Amino acid sequence: MKKLGLVFASVLLFASCTQSKIGYVDVEELMKEYDATKDMEASFKEEQEQMAKSLDSLSAAFQTKVQAYYQKAQRMSKKNRQAKEQELQQEQQMIQAKSQQAQQTLQKKSQEGITALTKTVDSVVKAYATTNKFNMILGTQGNGTVMYADDAMNLTDTILDVLNADYEANNKK
Repeated sequence: MKKLGLVFASVLLFASCTQSKIGYVDVEELMKEYDATKDMEASFKEEQEQMAKSLDSLSAAFQTKVQAYYQKAQRMSKKNRQAKEQELQQEQQMIQAKSQQAQQTLQKKSQEGITALTKTVDSVVKAYATTNKFNMILGTQGNGTVMYADDAMNLTDTILDVLNADYEANNKK
């Protein structure tokens, strides 16, 4: 019985010496409130609007040509009608191709931006964990991955402050 008590005391002593320091970050909230994310989204929206305007002007010019064709089609020869229809069809395909290309370009830029933001967040979290001697920082989204944690373990606001301060320091205008 004495040995069992001694073993139990040793286990408690060992457990208290090797206690881990763990925290968690709400990744969804962090990315939503990170200034770099906000700036990237604003830039992305502006670029998207510019591309839409450009495509709209191409489409409007095309629609004007189509309307002009329909007004003159009755008086055109069959050969001229076919040639004009083929020309209009090629222009429509060109506009569709430009639209697809614009969507792909925006999608690629968005993915590259998200990847860059994720790398930045990961490196800041790693540096914070190392500096503050955390053994582990978990990432969660909403109430998903971490089923329960003491609010004192929530590092979201702290990490967000570090990220935004770093972003502001590197992007002073």
